[in-house]
Amino acid sequence: MYRPRSETSREQIVFDYTLRSRLGALGQDDAAVFICDSQATIDSLYAFEVEFPQVLMVATLTNPLPYKGKSGSTPLELKWGNPNQWQRVQTTDRWARIDVALEIGGLMNQAGYLLMPAHDAVWGDNLLIQLERFSQHFAKNGLPAAVSPYTYYQHSAVAEAAIPDDIIHLMNTVFSRDSWFKWKIQRDEVQAFWGKMSMTPFGLCGAIRSNTEQTLWEDDLDIDRTLRDLGYGVRCMWVNNPAVYGQGPPVFNRDGVRKVIERTLHYSLHIPDERVGGSSLNVPLDWLGRLRAIISPRFRHYNSEAEMLIASCAAEIGKRLDTFGASWVDWGAYRYVVCVRDPVVEVWAQNQIRGFNMT
Repeated sequence: MYRPRSETSREQIVFDYTLRSRLGALGQDDAAVFICDSQATIDSLYAFEVEFPQVLMVATLTNPLPYKGKSGSTPLELKWGNPNQWQRVQTTDRWARIDVALEIGGLMNQAGYLLMPAHDAVWGDNLLIQLERFSQHFAKNGLPAAVSPYTYYQHSAVAEAAIPDDIIHLMNTVFSRDSWFKWKIQRDEVQAFWGKMSMTPFGLCGAIRSNTEQTLWEDDLDIDRTLRDLGYGVRCMWVNNPAVYGQGPPVFNRDGVRKVIERTLHYSLHIPDERVGGSSLNVPLDWLGRLRAIISPRFRHYNSEAEMLIASCAAEIGKRLDTFGASWVDWGAYRYVVCVRDPVVEVWAQNQIRGFNMT
């Protein structure tokens, strides 16, 4: 949890809905560990402890540590406002909290799983049971596999949140332009461990923690790499039923969709490519996608808008790269700086941000 529960009505409705779906799937043998940025965030979650008394809930505070050594002059070189107010930190805040989660998982001397869901993960009917069976089916090297679900439904309606249908359709189209992605997942030809939702046997947590590169932004991709390199099982389960698994992000308008696209394009900037970053988002439609655009007016309409948004974000990033040789994006309380062909991300925080300790 990187910030307190929102006090904005629609955001709070979405946050509560998604969190309730996850807590409601847990039983008396499970525990929820809230790894938070501040005491204010912990305090904002108290109502859920009252609502779900059957689930053991504990909380701890974790934030990235200040960067070791010389931080460099990035804020000055990139011409940020008030450059002296920025402080570099060692890792992303996600990595800081993932590291704590892996440490806890590694201490468990029993069978079981560490589940790491994003805020917008919506757990439905029997998802955890299906994932556990899937994990056991693909066991390798003496342990069940680390598994993740993946779905077309990366945005969905939430009762009383009044998310426009066209925003839901637009965002789902943005992330479904690879017509063959379902088959690639089933054939294990793409990333299988996803940060949106993962289920990792306790026995793998220590190995992941010891072998991942926590200077990288794409933590899930590096965890995927680590597990494969070490010879353990890692698989993705395609879920085509939103009643089983979906996502409910607090995205209510095109500006929100644009921010998600911008962040996603930055993930792949380190990949050499003639397009900015070589992200799957800005790859042209394949022949099946072009056929889909012909026979489906709805897909044609939303894909056209998706391509314009993606191109606009890519152009803006391209201008920064031409000017500075780097680009950056704000996410939560941190600013991430990425250079083409450099997998290491620089993470910066403003000195006055809540919950950040400069010493």
